[in-house]
Amino acid sequence: MNKFETITLMDRIAAFLSYYTIGMFGLIWIIFSHFTNRKVNSFLSFNIYQSIFVSVFLAVISMIYGIALNFVSVVPIIGKLIVSLDIYINQTPMYASFTLCGFVLTVFLSYLAILSLLGKKPYVPYISNIIGSNFRG
Repeated sequence: MNKFETITLMDRIAAFLSYYTIGMFGLIWIIFSHFTNRKVNSFLSFNIYQSIFVSVFLAVISMIYGIALNFVSVVPIIGKLIVSLDIYINQTPMYASFTLCGFVLTVFLSYLAILSLLGKKPYVPYISNIIGSNFRG
């Protein structure tokens, strides 16, 4: 980020909403700014691309987890134990309708969204390095 570049409240709100909508608001913001010839500053660009990469990463992890669970579930003793653990983590509500996995995901997205609302670039170990080196971050 250029040290003379200012971060407006609208940039912070757009970055905040981008994380909570799993990158969809950010994608719409990039398309809208492209058609209206508005420049997206490096702070907003970093946060939008990071939210999109985080959502893709979570989708890939979810697919790999589902495939691995299907393979492991047919193993006689360990399969039943792993499926029971999966039911506890992903389907048993802890409080109201929050599961353990949903709670962890909500805390993670809240960390990203609140830091971006404060005007800081949140750090996600592998993804932030890629975004910072490739997308004007």
